Parts: sequence; structure tokens; C-alpha cells
Amino acid sequence: MSKDTLRTQLLKARNSLSSEARQRLSHSITDYLIHALPKNPIRIGSYMALGSEVDLKALHSELLSSRHRLYIPRILSRTAMEMVALDHEEQLTEGTYGIQTSSQTETIEFRALDWLIMPCSGFDQRGYRLGMGGGFYDRALEQCSPNAPLRIGVAFTSQQASFEPDPWDQPFDWIVTEAGFIRR
Repeated sequence: MSKDTLRTQLLKARNSLSSEARQRLSHSITDYLIHALPKNPIRIGSYMALGSEVDLKALHSELLSSRHRLYIPRILSRTAMEMVALDHEEQLTEGTYGIQTSSQTETIEFRALDWLIMPCSGFDQRGYRLGMGGGFYDRALEQCSPNAPLRIGVAFTSQQASFEPDPWDQPFDWIVTEAGFIRR
């Protein structure tokens, strides 16, 4: 099965979850991430959920009220994005493709992040990510060393699948689902 066909199937299954189920499952995933946060402040890249993606608003609220530093994507073009600081929710604004981003000007290099939390269409047991097909994260992580940042995938257990990664695919270090850590 092609990656495009698999992606379509996985997104259809994710989209079929009720909003109540997505909210409940997202809350479980957020709890695991909050409990994994180190005590010392770190720089965390995350994302603003679009459609049926895992919603991390509760995690973001926790980060914004802590000493940790939160960065979210800003799409620059069809092939590039940057991570921009988010200090409070009032800085959220609609960006490219209708994806919320920050109105801040402070950005950070991907390699300077401590954690990078990423959504996905699917994942496999080995830790590989099936993205949306745009390659934004893969391109951004090409410039990073293998351990910086820590690559964390968040997904629902129903998004696990088998597929062959492409040579440029960047695997997750951790995968967090509503059932806990699959790979840590």
C-alpha cells in the first residue's frame, strides 16, 4: 500500500473519532507529557492542533504558566517553517493554511530546542512518522543532530500502522498515545 493511501485511511479513521473522544484521548496524552516534563526549564517546540490532530491546549497552558519556554510553528512557504515564541494565548493569530501561530517575532533554530512535539497521520512501532506529506518537519530536522531536539510524536493508538520509511524520514525518540509511551 502506498503512503498516500495509508495516510488517507489513517486520517479517515482519526477524523471519525467524535470530538468528545478526541478531547478525552488528547487529555490523556497531555497528562503523560506533563508528567514527563523535567523540573529544570527547557525550550519546547509544539504545534497548534488542526482538525482531528491531538489537541495539546492543556499542555500549552501548563507550559505558559511555568518556567518552560514554548515555541510553535509559523509556515513560511510551501516547504519551510520556523518556530516562533508563544508567551501567552493572546499572541495566537491565524497563519498560513488556517493554522494558528504566534504574532511574536522571537524565533528559535530547531536544533536549539530541547523537545519537539509533532503531530502525525500515523506512526510505526519503530518510531517512524507518517506526516501529512508536506515534509516540513523532516526538512527542519535534517539540520539537527540526532539527539537535539528530543523528537516526540503524539498520536492516538488507532494511528499505528506498518509502512516503510523513506530515507529522509526522521524517526521519533518518543511516541505518546492515550495508552502511554510506546517508545521511550
